[in-house]
Amino acid sequence: MRKSSWNYYGVKLIYQAIVTGQPIAERIDENYSDTHTFFEESVMFVRAQSFEHAFSIAESKANNYIEVYTNPYGQAVERKLVDAIDCFLIMDKPISGTELYSSISPVKKGITPSEYLMQKYEYNLDDYGWNYEQNEKHTKLQIAIRYEEFSKWRSQET
Repeated sequence: MRKSSWNYYGVKLIYQAIVTGQPIAERIDENYSDTHTFFEESVMFVRAQSFEHAFSIAESKANNYIEVYTNPYGQAVERKLVDAIDCFLIMDKPISGTELYSSISPVKKGITPSEYLMQKYEYNLDDYGWNYEQNEKHTKLQIAIRYEEFSKWRSQET
């Protein structure tokens, strides 16, 4: 059986962040929570000969990219692949502005965008209280922690 020509695909992947270890008490702030777990939806761009081939490539790359890092509270966080759940053929040559992924969800008439997001993702940004300012603060803290850990490692190497 002859394979089709090479095309571009977007493969939607679901990851889970698995947090282990106790938080460092001094770092706990109003954003710390041990009541939530986090899942990430990601779209990987691949070049493949079929939908099945695209899934295979994306799953292989995702399983080979296991990231473990330290969160702002000193806990280990492992990013693990849960599943590849969708694949999208990219019709145009990929350039800036090319749509990489699209999904259409049928919902009852009259549903508001906020209700749709709650139903689809069971997540309410207002309840969680996350915003860009907090994200920036966490990012700066994460950079400081990684630098601190790198400095400790570096001093042990010399």
